[in-house]
Amino acid sequence: MLEALSAEALKMRTHKATWFLVWLFPIAFTIIMLLIIGAGVMGFEAPDRPNAADWIENTTLIWFVPNNAIGRYLICAFVAVLFAGEYGWNTWKLVVPHRRRASLIAAKYALTILLLAISFTLTALLLTGLNLADDALTGDAVPAGLGAALLWDSHSKAALAALAPVLISIAYASLAAVLTRSTIAALVIAIVATTIEQVILGFGPMLYAKFPSIVWPLYHALPGHHISNLAEFIREGSALKREFPGGLVVDLGWPTSLAILAAWIAALWGATFAVFNRQDIN
Repeated sequence: MLEALSAEALKMRTHKATWFLVWLFPIAFTIIMLLIIGAGVMGFEAPDRPNAADWIENTTLIWFVPNNAIGRYLICAFVAVLFAGEYGWNTWKLVVPHRRRASLIAAKYALTILLLAISFTLTALLLTGLNLADDALTGDAVPAGLGAALLWDSHSKAALAALAPVLISIAYASLAAVLTRSTIAALVIAIVATTIEQVILGFGPMLYAKFPSIVWPLYHALPGHHISNLAEFIREGSALKREFPGGLVVDLGWPTSLAILAAWIAALWGATFAVFNRQDIN
């Protein structure tokens, strides 16, 4: 397993997909922050005195990336390249005979999570440091009550809330990749699955008025609401309630959402292992 992970890391560390889909986050956020700092130093930006909550929110922006569709599309794109690229590069036939297939897929999952974790954590650290630099260079006061304990609590909760959408996105794209053996097809399928999930989540009550027998079970079964519900419990300690026509209210406990998300992840990841294990690699 460690040998397979090392081989994957060696192969992907300088790959264009890693630069444009993983290291994109710290690079892009750093450039944006430097532009903001530059504007403040040159006097183009009025002095800002946010409270501690607003200041911390500015440093946790990266953890909200997996909770929106565009962020999840980028994650799916990287996973599609990592998992389906082997078919396009025609390298599976050189690797599969020498290692257990399960270890090869496990290594890809591990590398994906490791790279994203490093990228997001690095971005969070950069945002925190650059916000402090912004205050120092522009003369803004650091909000009262801001401390390491508060920063750790906010970032750890935001990171935990980002975990489920990351794992679901990886699951969609990885299974699509081994089923289609195509990077483009895997990305398209993952984007469609994510979009359907987001549409049902965002427009559920509106669609329910026309298709109640379809939308109501889909809203409960798909990961969308459960991701948001679990994030609400992590951040606020309460359920995310959603009102539907006819006085219906979706009000689920966190164990229910956690169980459904775990079932989705286990089923999709398990299917990926099972399909790859039985494939004829030419």
